[in-house]
Amino acid sequence: MMKVMKTYRTAACLIWGFLLCLSAIVSVSAKYRLHEETAEKATDTIIYRPSVDYRFSRAQANEIIDRDSSLYCFFDRLSLLREPANDSIQTVSVVHIGDSHIQADFFTGTVRKLMNHYFGNPGRGLIAPNRLMRSNSGRHYRITSTKQWKHSFVVKPNDIPIGVTGLGLQTKDLMADINILTVDESFPGEWDFNRVTAYCDLEKTDIYLLQSNVIETDTVNPYATAFLMDSLTNNVEISFISPEKEISVYGFHLANGKRGVFYHSIGVNGAKFDSYNQCPEGFYRQIASLNPDLVIISLGTNEAMAKVIDENQLHSDISDFVFNIRHSSPNTNVMFTTPVEAYARAGRRTPGVPNSRTGKVRDIVAGFAEKNGYPLWDLYSIAGGKGSAVEWNKKKLFVRDRIHFTQRGYEYQGELLFEAIVKSYNQYIKANT
Repeated sequence: MMKVMKTYRTAACLIWGFLLCLSAIVSVSAKYRLHEETAEKATDTIIYRPSVDYRFSRAQANEIIDRDSSLYCFFDRLSLLREPANDSIQTVSVVHIGDSHIQADFFTGTVRKLMNHYFGNPGRGLIAPNRLMRSNSGRHYRITSTKQWKHSFVVKPNDIPIGVTGLGLQTKDLMADINILTVDESFPGEWDFNRVTAYCDLEKTDIYLLQSNVIETDTVNPYATAFLMDSLTNNVEISFISPEKEISVYGFHLANGKRGVFYHSIGVNGAKFDSYNQCPEGFYRQIASLNPDLVIISLGTNEAMAKVIDENQLHSDISDFVFNIRHSSPNTNVMFTTPVEAYARAGRRTPGVPNSRTGKVRDIVAGFAEKNGYPLWDLYSIAGGKGSAVEWNKKKLFVRDRIHFTQRGYEYQGELLFEAIVKSYNQYIKANT
């Protein structure tokens, strides 16, 4: 009798285990089947939810405020990417500009991955040589060089010119080399590329891609040269030669020739609206060369660190920045985000209270967007508004300074932004089906 009972229990466990495995397989299959099905027609909506719901108190609905439907043109181009039979649109370009929250690239990297999953991956896009100026770099790539480089960036400009990534590198030498290596995250070959564009001072520098399979070289504009290879790779070496012994480099662009969304991020630690306003015209022209369909502006954290906020000055800084963007890229859409409440800076000591000035910066940014008809993603309110920094800290989403976030904190913000974009995208699809 005992043997029979053990046999029954063993059989039941096996059956239960089989059912659990089958359930998991069906769940995973449904996930990917959903993506395949929604990619068959441009008129299909997207179902997406963040992986975790932290449920912050006083949090407002996660949505983009766009009363004039100004993002519809952007969504129209996105929808065409989801129609396999329609090749009228090859790539859509988003440029996300901000401060240290953007330079870390955990936030923007999450949005990029989700955009690439649902709309296609045309390559890593813009990458910045931050490590050559001894600063933290973005994700999925490494840029190295045997040379020592001096640098300039938007927060501390000097006589070294600044380019598309918000920084500039320079060496007073006849020759210099730079190596680029992409690092996969989800699967082998994820970030391989066959086209690399180098942004540099072409008036003083000749540039060469040290690859045997280069089939085409093209001067894109006065600031950039593109090299096309006959196969994909994850590693290239670029050589710069300057008879004048002055080599200036600003950044690189990687592409694989496929359809999809380029999600470029331009982030500089400590940047404010006015920091970018000090950039030369060449900075904005180089952004224009990315052909942005949408520019997302995420600034305000550093403005909130000031003891006193001059509302008129900040409003003027925002206005000037938008003018500079639209002047060089008149056909682009512009969308604002507001900063999440963080803690007040308190020297070397761990800050003890939330920064109440973040709310004032939020009001100024939101007021400018509403008055001028720009879409707004009000992350300040979505995250819980005033006092929400305490809740984020309790959930361990801040790092030690309680101004910057953990990787998970940034990734959650990226998931929220993508969810908000999807909601607006679905509204567009339903309205135009």
